[in-house]
Parts: sequence; structure tokens; C-alpha cells
Amino acid sequence: MRRLFALFLLTASVAGAQDVLTISSDGATTGGSVQLPVTLTDQGGTALDGSSIAGVAFKVLYPPEQVASISFTASQTPLYDQTFQGSGWIACIATFVQVPGTIGTLNVTLQPGLANGTVVALTFDAPSAMLSNQAASVRESVSSGTLALVNGTITVTAPLTPGGVTATAVSTSQVSVSWDAVPGADSYEVWRSTGGLFAQVGAPAGAAFVDNSVVANTTYLYRVRTLDGADTSAFSPSEPATTVLFTDDPLVPMATLIKAVHITQLRTAVNAMRSAAGLTPLAADGTIGVGQRVRASHITALRSALDQARASLGLPSVPYSIPLTLIRAAHVTELRNGVK
Repeated sequence: MRRLFALFLLTASVAGAQDVLTISSDGATTGGSVQLPVTLTDQGGTALDGSSIAGVAFKVLYPPEQVASISFTASQTPLYDQTFQGSGWIACIATFVQVPGTIGTLNVTLQPGLANGTVVALTFDAPSAMLSNQAASVRESVSSGTLALVNGTITVTAPLTPGGVTATAVSTSQVSVSWDAVPGADSYEVWRSTGGLFAQVGAPAGAAFVDNSVVANTTYLYRVRTLDGADTSAFSPSEPATTVLFTDDPLVPMATLIKAVHITQLRTAVNAMRSAAGLTPLAADGTIGVGQRVRASHITALRSALDQARASLGLPSVPYSIPLTLIRAAHVTELRNGVK
């Protein structure tokens, strides 16, 4: 994954210069590779122009603690081509029938472990830069005021963290996880926890994963990160899924009678979340059962227990928008959404 990073640093700018030699700039992930064109811009003039330039020589300096390897590839088959390398520098000499606008490409691989936002500088060594005609009778250089140089940079960019992660229990033995695709991602990692340490459970190429290794009445937490080559993004926020299937789901507002089974299923799901959070389960309540009336106290106890669990798991609170004056389907639906 690459992001064009247009940052140009003028190393020598002399009034009346005829030609400009430029190293392009780009972005790359830590440990990743990038190709930077080296171009010649013809500014016209009396000494040389692009139609008569045939010889090119330049030396590029780079920080070896940030650059793992570097090479140069000519853009067309040259009449002569020679590359020299040492610690922290690469030098190139080439002659062409006629120099193209793009002379060639610097192939750069960054060292692993560079911090996001690190700027790696690729700098022309000004005294070494030279352009000439075929006979080498006319030359352009920085010192003569007929050549300007523009350095290049590589900005380290971390892979994007997946957004929009959702986890849904399709059944008591299957959870579907999906997220927004990250442009340029090679693949993803899906990690799962039941309240303790997270462990990787999937490595899909696309932005979806089905977890078939779950069991009933359990809350699972999922998080996802992006892979780009050897680089990984930060993890997404955790998203819960509880493998409890609810009766009469979805509930129809103003049409569904709230039953004892709706409350007992919610207690099972809330207790699963509390278990994942390391909390004790709800205490037994003898007022809940077949033939008994659903009370506001049942909803209040579930809300309080669920809020504690979500807070312990680092999840946002559930917005309860319906006052408890009369028990409605909406009260149950809000709680279901908080555990699904």
C-alpha cells in the first residue's frame, strides 16, 4: 500500500539553470519497498537541452539505518550503464542515445521497525551530479549554475486500522465478523477473546470472517488488524458477539407481548458478558418465571449488570431511551442490542 507523498526539497537552485534532476517522493510502510523515478526536466537554454543530453552521472546519499537496500534501474536500455555502491550511498553513470524524461528508478527497501511518520531522505551529492552531450564537450553541473537538483523523501506510513467491525452470532455455534475493507491491504488478522488474552483465529484475504469454533451461551470479543507485507496496523476496537439466540427476534413494537422467556434469555446473555468481564453472574430472582408478570425491576437489574460488564470490557455504554413506566418491546430490544 502506497500513498503519494509530494514533498520536494530543493538542494540547489541557481538562477538561469537549464535542467533539473529530481528524485521523486513517495510513502511506504516500515520494511516495505518503493520505486522512486529519477527524472530530468528540460528548462531550455543556450548550453544544453533535453534533445542533446546523452550522459548522466549522479550520486545519492541515504541513511543506512533507515534503508535496508537500494538499487537503480535505467528506464531504457542505455549505451553504457554502471552502478557503484557503498555504505550510505549509490552512484550511477549512464549514457543514452537521448536521455528520456525519466532516467530510471531507485528501488528502495526500508528497514523494519521505523516509526509511523518517519521521513527518510534521499539526497543528491551535488558535486557528483553531471549532465553532458554525446561528445561530452558540453557539461552541466551545479557549480556551473546550469543544473539544479531536487531531493526525494520516503515517508513511513502505517497500514490503516480496519473500521466498521461488526460481530454477529448467526447461531449458537457460528459468529460472522465483517469490517470495512482497507485499500491496498494484503490480508487481515482476526483475533478473539472470551475475556482473557486475545488469540488469532483467522487470516482472511477479504473483509469478512466466519468463526465456526464457538460454543453456545458465551460472549466472544473480536478485533481485526490489517497486514501490508510484513507490516501490521493497530487493532480495531473490540466488538462483542454473544451466542444466545433470542425468541421472537426481532420483537415487534406494540405487537409483541413481553414474556418470561425474553427475560431469562437476556439474563443468560448478560451473564455471558459478565463472565467475559470477570464479573459474578446475576443473583437468582424468584420473581422471574412462567405465569409471573415481567417487572420494571427485571429490566433495571439487567441494565445495571450489562452496564458493569460493558464498562469492564472497555465497550461503550448502551443508550437507554425508553422510560420504565410500562414494559415494552423496546426495553428488551435495547438490552438485546447491548449483548449481541
